Amino acid sequence: MFNYLCKYPAYLPLLLALFLTVGCAENVAYRTHEVSTDCPASGCPNSVLEKHSDYDIGFVEFTDRGNVFDRERMNAVLRHVAAQAASPKGAAVVVFIHGWKHNAAPADRNLQSFRKMLEDAARIKVNGERRLIGIYVGWRGQTFKMPVAENLTYWARKNTAHDVGKGGVTELLLRLERELSTQNTATEPNHNVFVTLGHSFGGSVLLSAMNDVLLDRAIRTHAVGLQFCRSGCQRCVQTEPFGHGIILLNPAVEANEILQLKEVVAEEQCYAKTQPKLLHVLSSQADIATSIAFRAGQYLGVSIGSSEMPLERVYKGKKVTLHEHELDTNTIGNYLPFRSGLSVKQNSNNSEACKNRNKERRECYISYEGDKEKLLPEQLQKHHIPANSDEPLHFLYTDADFVKDHNDVFNARVAAYIVAVVKEAGFQRMSNISGGLNAVNLADIDTNCAGKTGGGFSFSNCFDHYTREFEAQKK
Repeated sequence: MFNYLCKYPAYLPLLLALFLTVGCAENVAYRTHEVSTDCPASGCPNSVLEKHSDYDIGFVEFTDRGNVFDRERMNAVLRHVAAQAASPKGAAVVVFIHGWKHNAAPADRNLQSFRKMLEDAARIKVNGERRLIGIYVGWRGQTFKMPVAENLTYWARKNTAHDVGKGGVTELLLRLERELSTQNTATEPNHNVFVTLGHSFGGSVLLSAMNDVLLDRAIRTHAVGLQFCRSGCQRCVQTEPFGHGIILLNPAVEANEILQLKEVVAEEQCYAKTQPKLLHVLSSQADIATSIAFRAGQYLGVSIGSSEMPLERVYKGKKVTLHEHELDTNTIGNYLPFRSGLSVKQNSNNSEACKNRNKERRECYISYEGDKEKLLPEQLQKHHIPANSDEPLHFLYTDADFVKDHNDVFNARVAAYIVAVVKEAGFQRMSNISGGLNAVNLADIDTNCAGKTGGGFSFSNCFDHYTREFEAQKK
Protein backbone atom coordinates (compact mmCIF):
# COMPACT_ATOMS: atom_id res chain seq x y z
CA MET A 1 0.00 0.00 0.00
CA PHE A 2 2.71 2.52 0.97
CA ASN A 3 4.53 1.89 -2.30
CA TYR A 4 1.59 3.44 -4.12
CA LEU A 5 1.25 6.28 -1.63
CA CYS A 6 4.91 7.12 -2.10
CA LYS A 7 4.60 6.96 -5.88
CA TYR A 8 1.44 9.07 -6.16
CA PRO A 9 1.51 11.67 -3.33
CA ALA A 10 -0.46 14.15 -5.45
CA TYR A 11 -3.60 12.12 -4.90
CA LEU A 12 -3.43 12.67 -1.17
CA PRO A 13 -4.32 15.66 0.93
CA LEU A 14 -1.50 18.16 1.26
CA LEU A 15 -0.59 17.19 4.80
CA LEU A 16 -0.32 13.51 4.00
CA ALA A 17 1.70 14.29 0.86
CA LEU A 18 4.16 16.29 2.93
CA PHE A 19 4.33 13.50 5.50
CA LEU A 20 5.15 10.93 2.85
CA THR A 21 7.67 13.17 1.11
CA VAL A 22 9.64 13.22 4.34
CA GLY A 23 8.98 9.57 5.15
CA CYS A 24 9.49 7.63 1.90
CA ALA A 25 12.75 6.00 0.84
CA GLU A 26 13.24 6.15 -2.92
CA ASN A 27 14.01 3.17 -5.14
CA VAL A 28 17.51 4.42 -5.99
CA ALA A 29 21.11 3.25 -5.76
CA TYR A 30 23.27 4.75 -3.04
CA ARG A 31 26.60 3.66 -4.49
CA THR A 32 27.14 5.61 -7.69
CA HIS A 33 30.85 6.52 -7.61
CA GLU A 34 33.77 4.45 -8.80
CA VAL A 35 36.46 2.67 -6.80
CA SER A 36 37.91 4.56 -3.84
CA THR A 37 41.27 3.76 -2.25
CA ASP A 38 42.52 4.57 1.24
CA CYS A 39 39.02 4.80 2.65
CA PRO A 40 38.68 5.82 6.31
CA ALA A 41 37.27 3.36 8.83
CA SER A 42 33.83 4.91 8.39
CA GLY A 43 33.94 4.17 4.65
CA CYS A 44 33.69 6.17 1.44
CA PRO A 45 29.97 7.06 1.35
CA ASN A 46 29.20 6.78 -2.38
CA SER A 47 31.83 4.36 -3.67
CA VAL A 48 30.91 1.08 -5.30
CA LEU A 49 34.19 -0.41 -4.08
CA GLU A 50 36.04 0.73 -0.96
CA LYS A 51 39.64 -0.33 -0.50
CA HIS A 52 40.89 -0.35 3.07
CA SER A 53 44.28 -1.34 4.43
CA ASP A 54 43.15 -4.78 5.67
CA TYR A 55 40.02 -5.50 3.65
CA ASP A 56 37.82 -4.28 0.80
CA ILE A 57 34.07 -3.89 0.58
CA GLY A 58 32.07 -3.79 -2.65
CA PHE A 59 28.42 -2.91 -3.21
CA VAL A 60 25.91 -4.34 -5.67
CA GLU A 61 22.43 -2.81 -5.55
CA PHE A 62 19.16 -4.02 -7.03
CA THR A 63 15.83 -2.43 -7.94
CA ASP A 64 12.50 -3.58 -6.53
CA ARG A 65 12.15 -5.79 -9.61
CA GLY A 66 15.45 -7.52 -8.97
CA ASN A 67 17.46 -5.81 -11.71
CA VAL A 68 20.94 -4.57 -10.90
CA PHE A 69 20.98 -0.77 -10.99
CA ASP A 70 24.22 -0.57 -12.96
CA ARG A 71 25.88 -3.56 -14.59
CA GLU A 72 29.22 -1.79 -15.03
CA ARG A 73 29.42 -1.08 -11.31
CA MET A 74 28.65 -4.73 -10.59
CA ASN A 75 31.27 -5.78 -13.12
CA ALA A 76 33.83 -3.50 -11.44
CA VAL A 77 33.29 -5.39 -8.18
CA LEU A 78 33.53 -8.74 -9.97
CA ARG A 79 36.75 -7.73 -11.74
CA HIS A 80 38.31 -6.83 -8.41
CA VAL A 81 37.31 -10.21 -6.96
CA ALA A 82 38.70 -12.01 -10.02
CA ALA A 83 42.03 -10.17 -9.75
CA GLN A 84 42.43 -11.02 -6.09
CA ALA A 85 41.31 -14.61 -6.66
CA ALA A 86 44.04 -15.05 -9.29
CA SER A 87 46.73 -13.59 -7.02
CA PRO A 88 49.20 -15.89 -5.22
CA LYS A 89 47.54 -15.30 -1.84
CA GLY A 90 43.95 -15.66 -3.05
CA ALA A 91 40.75 -14.08 -1.79
CA ALA A 92 38.20 -14.67 0.98
CA VAL A 93 34.83 -13.29 -0.10
CA VAL A 94 31.92 -12.74 2.29
CA VAL A 95 28.59 -11.71 0.76
CA PHE A 96 25.98 -10.18 3.04
CA ILE A 97 22.35 -9.55 2.00
CA HIS A 98 20.48 -7.28 4.40
CA GLY A 99 16.85 -7.55 5.35
CA TRP A 100 13.76 -5.48 6.06
CA LYS A 101 14.12 -1.78 6.99
CA HIS A 102 17.69 -1.62 5.65
CA ASN A 103 19.51 -0.53 2.49
CA ALA A 104 22.98 0.47 1.26
CA ALA A 105 22.91 4.00 2.70
CA PRO A 106 26.21 4.93 4.43
CA ALA A 107 24.53 5.26 7.84
CA ASP A 108 22.63 1.95 7.64
CA ARG A 109 23.17 -0.05 10.84
CA ASN A 110 23.56 -3.36 9.00
CA LEU A 111 26.27 -1.89 6.81
CA GLN A 112 28.11 -0.44 9.80
CA SER A 113 27.94 -3.78 11.63
CA PHE A 114 29.07 -5.73 8.56
CA ARG A 115 32.00 -3.37 8.13
CA LYS A 116 32.98 -3.85 11.78
CA MET A 117 32.80 -7.63 11.39
CA LEU A 118 35.13 -7.43 8.39
CA GLU A 119 37.54 -5.20 10.32
CA ASP A 120 37.65 -7.64 13.23
CA ALA A 121 38.02 -10.67 10.95
CA ALA A 122 40.90 -9.01 9.07
CA ARG A 123 42.62 -8.01 12.32
CA ILE A 124 42.67 -11.56 13.67
CA LYS A 125 43.51 -13.00 10.22
CA VAL A 126 40.77 -15.60 10.15
CA ASN A 127 41.57 -16.38 6.51
CA GLY A 128 45.34 -16.35 6.66
CA GLU A 129 46.96 -14.30 3.92
CA ARG A 130 43.94 -14.20 1.63
CA ARG A 131 42.60 -10.77 0.79
CA LEU A 132 39.31 -10.29 2.68
CA ILE A 133 36.55 -8.85 0.48
CA GLY A 134 33.06 -8.13 1.73
CA ILE A 135 30.23 -7.66 -0.75
CA TYR A 136 27.15 -5.86 0.54
CA VAL A 137 24.04 -6.62 -1.51
CA GLY A 138 21.64 -3.68 -1.28
CA TRP A 139 17.93 -3.53 -2.08
CA ARG A 140 15.06 -1.34 -0.89
CA GLY A 141 14.36 -3.14 2.36
CA GLN A 142 13.20 0.19 3.75
CA THR A 143 10.48 2.11 1.93
CA PHE A 144 9.08 4.12 4.79
CA LYS A 145 11.20 5.91 7.39
CA MET A 146 8.59 6.47 10.09
CA PRO A 147 9.20 4.02 12.99
CA VAL A 148 5.63 2.78 13.48
CA ALA A 149 4.23 3.18 9.98
CA GLU A 150 7.13 1.25 8.41
CA ASN A 151 5.84 -1.93 10.06
CA LEU A 152 2.89 -1.83 7.66
CA THR A 153 5.28 -2.44 4.76
CA TYR A 154 5.81 -6.06 5.87
CA TRP A 155 3.81 -7.71 3.06
CA ALA A 156 5.12 -5.44 0.30
CA ARG A 157 8.77 -5.81 1.36
CA LYS A 158 8.41 -9.57 1.78
CA ASN A 159 7.14 -9.89 -1.78
CA THR A 160 9.89 -7.56 -3.00
CA ALA A 161 12.54 -9.69 -1.29
CA HIS A 162 11.31 -12.68 -3.26
CA ASP A 163 11.39 -10.69 -6.53
CA VAL A 164 14.90 -9.37 -5.84
CA GLY A 165 16.16 -12.90 -5.25
CA LYS A 166 14.60 -14.15 -8.48
CA GLY A 167 16.32 -11.34 -10.35
CA GLY A 168 19.98 -10.51 -10.64
CA VAL A 169 21.19 -11.87 -7.28
CA THR A 170 21.42 -15.38 -8.74
CA GLU A 171 23.65 -14.11 -11.52
CA LEU A 172 25.87 -12.25 -9.06
CA LEU A 173 26.39 -15.28 -6.81
CA LEU A 174 26.99 -17.70 -9.68
CA ARG A 175 29.54 -15.36 -11.24
CA LEU A 176 31.31 -15.00 -7.90
CA GLU A 177 31.41 -18.77 -7.55
CA ARG A 178 32.88 -19.09 -11.03
CA GLU A 179 35.57 -16.46 -10.48
CA LEU A 180 36.62 -17.95 -7.16
CA SER A 181 36.35 -21.66 -7.95
CA THR A 182 38.23 -21.31 -11.24
CA GLN A 183 41.39 -20.51 -9.31
CA ASN A 184 40.91 -23.37 -6.85
CA THR A 185 42.74 -26.49 -7.97
CA ALA A 186 42.61 -30.18 -7.21
CA THR A 187 45.63 -29.81 -4.95
CA GLU A 188 44.63 -26.44 -3.49
CA PRO A 189 40.83 -26.46 -3.16
CA ASN A 190 40.83 -23.61 -0.63
CA HIS A 191 43.00 -21.10 -2.47
CA ASN A 192 39.88 -18.92 -2.47
CA VAL A 193 37.09 -18.91 0.12
CA PHE A 194 33.48 -17.91 -0.53
CA VAL A 195 30.59 -17.70 1.95
CA THR A 196 27.19 -16.04 1.53
CA LEU A 197 25.02 -14.66 4.35
CA GLY A 198 21.40 -13.50 4.36
CA HIS A 199 19.58 -11.95 7.33
CA SER A 200 15.82 -11.61 7.89
CA PHE A 201 14.18 -10.81 4.53
CA GLY A 202 17.73 -10.94 3.16
CA GLY A 203 17.45 -14.66 3.90
CA SER A 204 14.38 -14.67 1.67
CA VAL A 205 16.35 -12.88 -1.07
CA LEU A 206 19.15 -15.41 -0.74
CA LEU A 207 16.95 -18.51 -0.68
CA SER A 208 14.89 -17.21 -3.59
CA ALA A 209 18.10 -16.66 -5.56
CA MET A 210 19.71 -19.99 -4.69
CA ASN A 211 16.93 -22.50 -4.09
CA ASP A 212 16.93 -23.88 -7.64
CA VAL A 213 20.73 -23.97 -7.69
CA LEU A 214 20.84 -25.90 -4.40
CA LEU A 215 18.03 -28.20 -5.52
CA ASP A 216 19.97 -29.01 -8.68
CA ARG A 217 23.06 -29.90 -6.64
CA ALA A 218 21.08 -31.96 -4.16
CA ILE A 219 19.50 -33.97 -6.99
CA ARG A 220 22.65 -34.39 -9.08
CA THR A 221 24.70 -36.33 -6.53
CA HIS A 222 27.61 -38.53 -7.49
CA ALA A 223 28.50 -41.86 -5.95
CA VAL A 224 31.62 -42.28 -3.82
CA GLY A 225 33.10 -45.35 -2.17
CA LEU A 226 31.16 -46.93 0.69
CA GLN A 227 34.20 -46.42 2.91
CA PHE A 228 33.33 -42.71 2.98
CA CYS A 229 29.91 -43.37 4.58
CA ARG A 230 28.84 -44.65 7.96
CA SER A 231 28.39 -48.40 8.32
CA GLY A 232 25.24 -50.02 6.97
CA CYS A 233 24.93 -47.90 3.83
CA GLN A 234 24.16 -49.57 0.51
CA ARG A 235 24.94 -46.43 -1.49
CA CYS A 236 27.15 -43.47 -0.60
CA VAL A 237 26.74 -40.13 -2.39
CA GLN A 238 28.00 -36.58 -2.31
CA THR A 239 26.92 -33.29 -3.86
CA GLU A 240 29.00 -30.54 -5.38
CA PRO A 241 29.43 -27.65 -2.92
CA PHE A 242 28.45 -24.04 -3.37
CA GLY A 243 31.43 -22.06 -2.23
CA HIS A 244 32.17 -22.71 1.43
CA GLY A 245 28.53 -22.49 2.41
CA ILE A 246 25.36 -20.42 2.53
CA ILE A 247 24.16 -19.23 5.94
CA LEU A 248 20.69 -17.86 6.68
CA LEU A 249 20.67 -15.77 9.89
CA ASN A 250 17.27 -15.46 11.61
CA PRO A 251 15.68 -15.83 8.16
CA ALA A 252 12.21 -14.35 7.71
CA VAL A 253 11.08 -16.88 5.14
CA GLU A 254 8.41 -19.54 5.52
CA ALA A 255 9.34 -23.21 5.84
CA ASN A 256 7.30 -24.09 2.77
CA GLU A 257 9.86 -22.26 0.60
CA ILE A 258 12.54 -24.84 1.40
CA LEU A 259 10.40 -27.97 1.78
CA GLN A 260 11.27 -29.41 -1.63
CA LEU A 261 15.01 -29.09 -0.98
CA LYS A 262 14.66 -30.56 2.50
CA GLU A 263 12.65 -33.52 1.18
CA VAL A 264 15.17 -34.34 -1.55
CA VAL A 265 17.92 -34.43 1.06
CA ALA A 266 15.82 -36.36 3.60
CA GLU A 267 15.03 -39.11 1.09
CA GLU A 268 18.69 -39.76 0.36
CA GLN A 269 19.83 -42.53 2.69
CA CYS A 270 23.56 -41.94 3.02
CA TYR A 271 25.80 -38.93 2.40
CA ALA A 272 29.56 -39.22 2.60
CA LYS A 273 31.33 -38.04 5.75
CA THR A 274 33.24 -35.74 3.41
CA GLN A 275 30.00 -34.03 2.29
CA PRO A 276 30.31 -30.23 2.66
CA LYS A 277 27.25 -28.41 3.98
CA LEU A 278 25.36 -26.56 1.26
CA LEU A 279 23.18 -24.58 3.64
CA HIS A 280 23.18 -23.58 7.32
CA VAL A 281 20.14 -22.02 9.01
CA LEU A 282 20.80 -20.23 12.30
CA SER A 283 17.74 -19.06 14.25
CA SER A 284 17.19 -17.96 17.83
CA GLN A 285 14.30 -18.65 20.17
CA ALA A 286 14.81 -15.05 21.37
CA ASP A 287 13.90 -13.73 17.91
CA ILE A 288 10.36 -12.45 18.47
CA ALA A 289 10.21 -10.99 14.95
CA THR A 290 10.30 -14.42 13.29
CA SER A 291 8.68 -16.51 16.01
CA ILE A 292 5.64 -14.30 16.69
CA ALA A 293 5.34 -11.31 14.34
CA PHE A 294 6.15 -13.30 11.20
CA ARG A 295 3.62 -15.96 12.08
CA ALA A 296 0.90 -13.36 12.60
CA GLY A 297 1.77 -11.67 9.31
CA GLN A 298 1.68 -14.96 7.42
CA TYR A 299 -1.63 -15.95 8.95
CA LEU A 300 -3.22 -12.69 7.82
CA GLY A 301 -1.49 -12.58 4.45
CA VAL A 302 -1.48 -16.24 3.39
CA SER A 303 -3.40 -18.70 5.54
CA ILE A 304 -6.76 -16.95 5.64
CA GLY A 305 -7.13 -17.12 1.86
CA SER A 306 -5.48 -20.48 1.25
CA SER A 307 -6.60 -24.09 1.20
CA GLU A 308 -3.90 -25.74 3.28
CA MET A 309 -3.60 -29.52 3.40
CA PRO A 310 -1.90 -32.17 5.54
CA LEU A 311 1.00 -33.91 3.79
CA GLU A 312 1.61 -37.58 4.56
CA ARG A 313 5.27 -38.50 4.12
CA VAL A 314 7.70 -41.34 4.80
CA TYR A 315 11.36 -40.43 5.39
CA LYS A 316 13.92 -43.15 6.01
CA GLY A 317 11.12 -45.51 7.02
CA LYS A 318 9.47 -43.06 9.45
CA LYS A 319 5.93 -41.80 8.83
CA VAL A 320 5.63 -38.05 9.27
CA THR A 321 2.63 -35.77 8.80
CA LEU A 322 3.39 -32.20 7.79
CA HIS A 323 0.75 -29.48 7.71
CA GLU A 324 0.77 -26.74 5.09
CA HIS A 325 -0.61 -24.27 7.62
CA GLU A 326 2.47 -24.78 9.80
CA LEU A 327 4.76 -24.67 6.76
CA ASP A 328 3.20 -21.35 5.70
CA THR A 329 3.20 -19.64 9.09
CA ASN A 330 6.52 -20.79 10.58
CA THR A 331 9.91 -19.59 9.43
CA ILE A 332 12.52 -22.11 8.32
CA GLY A 333 14.38 -21.84 11.60
CA ASN A 334 11.30 -22.08 13.81
CA TYR A 335 9.83 -25.09 12.04
CA LEU A 336 10.58 -28.01 14.35
CA PRO A 337 10.41 -30.88 11.80
CA PHE A 338 13.49 -29.42 10.05
CA ARG A 339 15.62 -28.98 13.15
CA SER A 340 19.08 -30.60 13.22
CA GLY A 341 20.15 -29.48 16.66
CA LEU A 342 20.00 -27.02 19.53
CA SER A 343 22.82 -24.78 20.76
CA VAL A 344 22.22 -23.35 24.24
CA LYS A 345 24.17 -22.20 27.27
CA GLN A 346 25.44 -25.21 29.19
CA ASN A 347 23.97 -25.85 32.63
CA SER A 348 23.41 -28.71 35.05
CA ASN A 349 20.09 -29.60 33.41
CA ASN A 350 21.40 -30.09 29.87
CA SER A 351 25.07 -31.07 30.26
CA GLU A 352 24.39 -34.79 29.96
CA ALA A 353 22.81 -34.30 26.53
CA CYS A 354 25.63 -32.15 25.16
CA LYS A 355 27.51 -33.52 22.18
CA ASN A 356 31.29 -33.51 22.81
CA ARG A 357 30.52 -32.81 26.46
CA ASN A 358 33.07 -30.57 28.17
CA LYS A 359 32.35 -28.83 31.47
CA GLU A 360 34.70 -26.00 30.51
CA ARG A 361 32.60 -25.07 27.48
CA ARG A 362 29.99 -22.32 27.72
CA GLU A 363 28.07 -23.77 24.79
CA CYS A 364 26.06 -26.99 24.74
CA TYR A 365 25.17 -28.49 21.36
CA ILE A 366 22.35 -31.03 21.47
CA SER A 367 21.98 -33.05 18.30
CA TYR A 368 18.59 -34.24 17.02
CA GLU A 369 20.16 -36.34 14.29
CA GLY A 370 19.71 -40.06 13.87
CA ASP A 371 18.71 -41.79 17.10
CA LYS A 372 19.14 -38.48 19.00
CA GLU A 373 15.54 -37.65 18.07
CA LYS A 374 14.69 -39.03 21.48
CA LEU A 375 16.13 -35.84 23.01
CA LEU A 376 13.18 -33.91 21.56
CA PRO A 377 10.04 -33.58 23.71
CA GLU A 378 8.09 -36.80 23.28
CA GLN A 379 5.02 -35.16 21.73
CA LEU A 380 7.24 -33.53 19.09
CA GLN A 381 9.32 -36.56 18.07
CA LYS A 382 6.66 -37.88 15.70
CA HIS A 383 6.75 -34.67 13.64
CA HIS A 384 10.52 -34.54 13.20
CA ILE A 385 12.02 -35.39 9.81
CA PRO A 386 14.91 -37.83 10.40
CA ALA A 387 18.31 -36.31 9.72
CA ASN A 388 21.95 -37.37 9.77
CA SER A 389 24.99 -35.25 10.59
CA ASP A 390 26.49 -35.83 7.13
CA GLU A 391 23.57 -34.26 5.26
CA PRO A 392 24.21 -31.05 3.29
CA LEU A 393 21.58 -29.05 5.22
CA HIS A 394 21.88 -27.99 8.85
CA PHE A 395 19.16 -26.24 10.88
CA LEU A 396 20.48 -24.89 14.18
CA TYR A 397 18.23 -23.41 16.86
CA THR A 398 19.85 -21.24 19.54
CA ASP A 399 19.01 -19.37 22.72
CA ALA A 400 19.30 -15.73 23.80
CA ASP A 401 22.84 -16.35 25.04
CA PHE A 402 23.88 -17.05 21.45
CA VAL A 403 21.62 -14.57 19.59
CA LYS A 404 19.71 -12.18 21.86
CA ASP A 405 17.17 -10.87 19.33
CA HIS A 406 16.30 -10.64 15.64
CA ASN A 407 19.06 -8.18 14.73
CA ASP A 408 21.83 -9.60 16.92
CA VAL A 409 23.57 -11.36 14.03
CA PHE A 410 26.92 -9.59 14.14
CA ASN A 411 27.96 -10.58 17.66
CA ALA A 412 31.15 -12.50 18.44
CA ARG A 413 29.42 -15.89 18.61
CA VAL A 414 27.73 -15.51 15.23
CA ALA A 415 31.00 -14.32 13.71
CA ALA A 416 32.77 -17.34 15.19
CA TYR A 417 30.06 -19.65 13.88
CA ILE A 418 30.55 -18.26 10.35
CA VAL A 419 34.31 -18.79 10.61
CA ALA A 420 33.86 -22.36 11.89
CA VAL A 421 31.48 -23.11 9.00
CA VAL A 422 34.07 -21.91 6.49
CA LYS A 423 36.90 -23.81 8.19
CA GLU A 424 34.85 -27.01 8.30
CA ALA A 425 33.99 -26.66 4.60
CA GLY A 426 37.69 -26.20 3.85
CA PHE A 427 38.47 -29.34 5.83
CA GLN A 428 35.82 -31.28 3.89
CA ARG A 429 37.28 -30.05 0.59
CA MET A 430 40.75 -31.18 1.63
CA SER A 431 39.43 -34.56 2.75
CA ASN A 432 38.02 -35.17 -0.71
CA ILE A 433 41.48 -34.96 -2.27
CA SER A 434 43.38 -36.55 0.61
CA GLY A 435 41.52 -39.85 0.73
CA GLY A 436 39.26 -39.20 3.73
CA LEU A 437 38.83 -37.18 6.90
CA ASN A 438 41.75 -38.76 8.72
CA ALA A 439 44.20 -37.95 5.94
CA VAL A 440 43.91 -34.14 6.22
CA ASN A 441 46.72 -32.16 7.78
CA LEU A 442 45.02 -29.56 10.03
CA ALA A 443 47.97 -27.25 9.46
CA ASP A 444 46.57 -26.79 5.95
CA ILE A 445 43.28 -25.55 7.44
CA ASP A 446 43.70 -24.13 10.95
CA THR A 447 45.33 -25.80 13.95
CA ASN A 448 42.92 -23.88 16.21
CA CYS A 449 40.20 -26.16 14.85
CA ALA A 450 41.90 -29.44 15.73
CA GLY A 451 40.39 -32.01 18.06
CA LYS A 452 41.73 -32.60 21.56
CA THR A 453 44.19 -35.22 20.41
CA GLY A 454 45.40 -32.99 17.59
CA GLY A 455 43.72 -35.01 14.85
CA GLY A 456 40.48 -34.40 13.02
CA PHE A 457 38.40 -31.28 12.76
CA SER A 458 36.52 -30.04 15.84
CA PHE A 459 33.73 -27.58 15.12
CA SER A 460 33.32 -26.86 18.83
CA ASN A 461 37.03 -26.10 19.36
CA CYS A 462 37.03 -23.92 16.27
CA PHE A 463 33.92 -22.08 17.40
CA ASP A 464 35.21 -21.57 20.95
CA HIS A 465 38.59 -20.27 19.78
CA TYR A 466 37.14 -17.70 17.38
CA THR A 467 34.46 -16.64 19.87
CA ARG A 468 37.27 -15.63 22.20
CA GLU A 469 39.10 -13.89 19.37
CA PHE A 470 36.08 -11.84 18.27
CA GLU A 471 35.10 -11.03 21.85
CA ALA A 472 38.59 -9.67 22.42
CA GLN A 473 38.12 -7.29 19.48
CA LYS A 474 34.97 -5.85 21.04
CA LYS A 475 36.58 -4.93 24.34
